[in-house]
Amino acid sequence: MRWFWVKKFGGSENAPHNSSWAGRILGDGIVIALLVAWYLAALRTPEYVLPNPTDTLAMTLRLFVDPALATHTYLSLARVLAAVILALVIGAALVTVSHVFPVTRLLIAGRLTPFLNAFPTLGWAMMAIFWFGISTVSVIFVEVAILLPFCIINLSTGVRNLDYETLEMGMSFTRSRTRLLKSIVIPLLFPYILAAVRVCYGVAWKVALIAELFGARGGLGYLLNVGRSQFDSVTIFAAVVAIVILVFIVDRLILQPMERYASRYR
Repeated sequence: MRWFWVKKFGGSENAPHNSSWAGRILGDGIVIALLVAWYLAALRTPEYVLPNPTDTLAMTLRLFVDPALATHTYLSLARVLAAVILALVIGAALVTVSHVFPVTRLLIAGRLTPFLNAFPTLGWAMMAIFWFGISTVSVIFVEVAILLPFCIINLSTGVRNLDYETLEMGMSFTRSRTRLLKSIVIPLLFPYILAAVRVCYGVAWKVALIAELFGARGGLGYLLNVGRSQFDSVTIFAAVVAIVILVFIVDRLILQPMERYASRYR
């Protein structure tokens, strides 16, 4: 790769590495500039319109350490994780059924997936309240309904792209389906599973906010609704920042290392 860079663009072999560092410095500089602009704008703007960033960061910290407020943060996180896991399990089951019984492919891929993909989040939220009341079940139901198409599409793509020559070779060494699944099928599907998880985790937070606004008595979406009713922009901004932090931490500390591990099977 470095040889290609030098041959194509000239310069030293460290050019890609230097470019990466330059990109990081530029990105950090933009973030700092936005924070400074936010601080200066907040000085001339009423707090109910644009809160001070220091107050927002202080409130964000409370959302993670203050027991009364942290309950909402970790409740939302638990709902998101539960929804992602359920959507992945249900999606895997549907993809397996469509693969084992080809007659169901039109129903699952041609009818169910487009229907779920087109149905609006707000519609699911309203229906969940009618069916399950204002509860955690309602929130998770809405999230799973929205996430399921992403899981089905990613896993179906993975199944279609399986290396069947590798599978046949594995079958020649073992007749145990469990061992074949564990040693060959799951590692081959792992990049697609991870892609589904990465997409679902980010989308789940957006859906969770809408679902909790209408169908929950706790969570960050619930706090957003309370902040809106009280014109408390600090709480609203802090809840949004808390979500950004949670998405960033999980992506950097869990999903990206898993992606590097999955790249070995591509």
